[in-house]
Amino acid sequence: MATFLLWVAASASLAFWGLKWSTAGVKLPGASVAGSGGPAPTDPRALARLLGAEGALTPVMAAPDAASRYTLMGVVAGVHGAGVALISVDGKAARPFEVGAVIEAPLVLKSVASRQAILAGGIDAPATVTLELPPVKHLPASAKPEPMPMPMPMPPVKANPLEGNPFKPSLGM
Repeated sequence: MATFLLWVAASASLAFWGLKWSTAGVKLPGASVAGSGGPAPTDPRALARLLGAEGALTPVMAAPDAASRYTLMGVVAGVHGAGVALISVDGKAARPFEVGAVIEAPLVLKSVASRQAILAGGIDAPATVTLELPPVKHLPASAKPEPMPMPMPMPPVKANPLEGNPFKPSLGM
């Protein structure tokens, strides 16, 4: 056992030093160290041309649409617009919001209906964003599952299970 462990240690040492020496002289192409610390600045227009962009490079930093930031996951609608909406903000986990609750800084859940939630700048302000649940997908008639067959009825249970049994045990021999 000791001999085996000695050979395993020698093999591991040989593999380690062999890999270390084989990669010591290899230089990666294009890997250079800048003298003043940090990589050299890159020109975004040249990089865009290199990647196939044509024309002038204009930075496009449009703010995301308010409606695209919010996803309505579910609604419990009550009487006269009261209720709760399950809303996901920026793709995070959905949270329940009651009517009148602040969703984000200026937006408040104004009201809910059977399949929609209305967000506004305040409870009395006009609607800013209307969120709707996705449409319900109905299965075509051919794709609906067949009804399950009715199970066979169970035979009635006898009061004495040995009654009528031709193989019932007998006490006499």
